[in-house]
Amino acid sequence: MSMVADRPRPREEGRASTRARSCSDFPSRTPAERLTDDILVEILSRVPAKSLCRCKCVSKHWLGLIHHPDHRKRLPQTLAGFFYGRITSTTGQRVLELPFRFTSISGDGRSPVGTSFTFLPNHHLPVDLLDSCNGLLLCRCYHVSDGVGAFHYAVCNPATEKWIVLPNSGKDSSQVATASLGFDPALSPHFHVFELVQQHKYGENKNTDISGVTVYSSETGEWIYKEKRWSRATWFASWHSSATVFLNGLLFFRALDLKLHDCVAAVDTKGEIWMKFRVPGGQVDGFVQRSIFRAPADQFDDLDLAHGFIQRSQGRLHFANFQRDKYGVAIRLVVHVLENYQDKQWILKHSIETSNIFGWTDLWLDADFDFIAIHPECNLLFFAVGGITFMCYNMDNRQVKVISHLADVKPLFLPYAPLYTESQSLHI
Repeated sequence: MSMVADRPRPREEGRASTRARSCSDFPSRTPAERLTDDILVEILSRVPAKSLCRCKCVSKHWLGLIHHPDHRKRLPQTLAGFFYGRITSTTGQRVLELPFRFTSISGDGRSPVGTSFTFLPNHHLPVDLLDSCNGLLLCRCYHVSDGVGAFHYAVCNPATEKWIVLPNSGKDSSQVATASLGFDPALSPHFHVFELVQQHKYGENKNTDISGVTVYSSETGEWIYKEKRWSRATWFASWHSSATVFLNGLLFFRALDLKLHDCVAAVDTKGEIWMKFRVPGGQVDGFVQRSIFRAPADQFDDLDLAHGFIQRSQGRLHFANFQRDKYGVAIRLVVHVLENYQDKQWILKHSIETSNIFGWTDLWLDADFDFIAIHPECNLLFFAVGGITFMCYNMDNRQVKVISHLADVKPLFLPYAPLYTESQSLHI
C-alpha cells in the first residue's frame, strides 16, 4: 500500500475547517457534533435558561462552551446566588445595607459581579438594596445635598455596571409601604418600579391600609398614581420575607384583608388591574379554607401563615408554608402552586414531614428557620436554619444539603441572576 495516502493533505485555500466540513467527511458523527462552535452558541442563545442548564450535560465540549467567558454574555443566565447582609428598616421596608455580601448556590462563595457597587453615583454615601428582579437591582441612594434622609431610587445592572436614577415619585417615604422592582426581559426590555402607597386613617393606630400604587415606567420615564380598586381595607403584610413577586406583568404581595384574612394581592404595571385571593389554609369568616387537593381533612388546620411565602418558579406563582402541631412545632412542609388566576385555586404540589428534611422534630420557626427562595427554573427550595446555615431542599428527590455557613447574623437575601445583555433603559 502506498504511504502517500497516509500523509496529511495540505489545506486548500478556502477549504472549511475540520468542524465545518460536510457530513460525508464524518459519517459517524451526530448532527450536533457537526455544528461549528459559532452556530452552536447561536442556537444555545435562543433556548430558555432551564434548557440551557440541561445542555451542560450533553458533553464536556458543550459544558465548556456554555461556561466560556466569551459566550456568557450571549447565553441566558439562571439563578447564580443571593446578595445578603444586615437588615435595616428606616422607612418600614426591610432592605440590605452596606457592606453587601454574596453567596452562590454552588457554595463556592464566588460572585459573578462586584459587591461594592462603586459604579453607582455618590457611592461613597449610603446605598441600600431594596429588591432584585431578573438581573436588575433596585437601590436607594442617599444624597446629603437634599437633606437628612433624602434619597433617590436607582435601578442598576451590576453585570454591565449601568444604572439610571429615577425622578422623585412625589410620595413621602412614610406613605410608602414597600418599593419593588418589576422586570421581565422575555416580555419587555423596560422595567417598572412600584410603590404601594398606604394611608393613615386611624389616628394613633399604626395599622395603615393600602390606598393606591405609584408606578414608574422606564419606557415613559414617568410615574403614575392610581387609587386602589378594592372596596375593603387591605394591609400590606410587611413581615414576610420575599414580600413581592413580579410575574406576567403583575406585582404579587402578601396582604391582610378583613374578610379574606391572610391573602395574596396583585396589581398590574398600569394600576388598572387589582386582585386578591386567599392563600392555602387562609381563614374565611372563621373557617379554614380547604385545598382542592384531596388531602386528609386536617391537612391545613394548623398552617403557619406568618411564615408562608410566595415565589415565582417555572412561570407560576408558588406558596410555601409549614403545618404546625398543637404545640406550635412545625411538622410538615407544604408547597402549593397557582395554575391560573381566574379560578384562584391552589394545587398542592409537594408535602413532606419536617423530620425527613432536618432530621429533628422540634423545629421552632420563629428562631430556627427562614425561607429564602424557590429556584425560578426547577424544584429547589432555599432556606436558612438558625440564621447562619444556608441550605437547599430538592423537592424532586427529597434530598437536603448544606450549601454554606454564613456570618453570625440573621440576614436578608435577594436572589440574583446575571443579565449581560445591554439595556436602553440604563446608562453609564
